[in-house]
Amino acid sequence: MPDLAPQLPVRNVILVGGSQGSIPAIRTLLRGLPRDLRAAIGITIHRGQTPRSALAGLLGADCGLPIEDATHGELFRAGRVYLAPADHHLVLHAGAVWLDHGPKQHYVRPAVDPMFASGAREYGSRVIGVLVTGQLSDGVAGLVAIKQHGGLSIVQDPAEAEAPSMPRNAIAFDHVDAVFVIANGSCLLRDLVRGVGLSDAMQKDGAERPHKPPS
Repeated sequence: MPDLAPQLPVRNVILVGGSQGSIPAIRTLLRGLPRDLRAAIGITIHRGQTPRSALAGLLGADCGLPIEDATHGELFRAGRVYLAPADHHLVLHAGAVWLDHGPKQHYVRPAVDPMFASGAREYGSRVIGVLVTGQLSDGVAGLVAIKQHGGLSIVQDPAEAEAPSMPRNAIAFDHVDAVFVIANGSCLLRDLVRGVGLSDAMQKDGAERPHKPPS
């Protein structure tokens, strides 16, 4: 008899965006990920003219996965972390990383939205979009695109975020799938990549359904 159980979508692209206060938050996320994680990870943090190796070295200090500032044209591969370099948007296209020196978005370059939107177009339901602490609304439109293409959108709990605007705006303007605390975020991502269903992963890892703020 054929197996009639529903097949869960493969989730093997993790895209993380953040701004003010996001370096310690993202460092915590990366620290808890297993070395054998079968997912490619893209990260965009609002940053100034930081030397190429400095931010990657800081984020990767406790991370078991190799992390580096992305290079234009390199393949986007599982088991690696690609960081948007200073002054360039990170864009995903044709299985590779492209660096775009186009106009600033939300007054910044790199911005989160170009990575989220391009990842949604390129990888569809395989994407898990993660938005953590930061000011204003960069990343919100990108999370909407991820949802429209069948991916998941999860955000840091605004109550614990140093700068709650970005996750709070995502909850207000997008159908966010889950709200998590940073301490449990890596477990949630690990389980989603391993094929655990969203509801089961949320229950196991302490994530919650979002509660939209009052208008």
